[in-house]
Amino acid sequence: MYFEGVAQQGRTRAGVIFITPQQDLLPYSFSLNHNFSNHVVEYQVLILGLEASIQLDNHRLEICGDSQLVINQLLGLRSKEA
Repeated sequence: MYFEGVAQQGRTRAGVIFITPQQDLLPYSFSLNHNFSNHVVEYQVLILGLEASIQLDNHRLEICGDSQLVINQLLGLRSKEA
């Protein structure tokens, strides 16, 4: 699962792409109705992606994202951004 969220100029964009073992792409996009910081948007889209994975009955998941803060906290590591 790849996840990405961006908050800028009062707009929030968020998306998740699942890649199946057969290399099929399953893209999802989300609208968030609140003004959040970029870090909060990244957390929100990660949570939405995890919820979508559960609904897809996916029991094995590799997660990729570009927010080092979110990834480090997901792994239980200390982040240099914090």
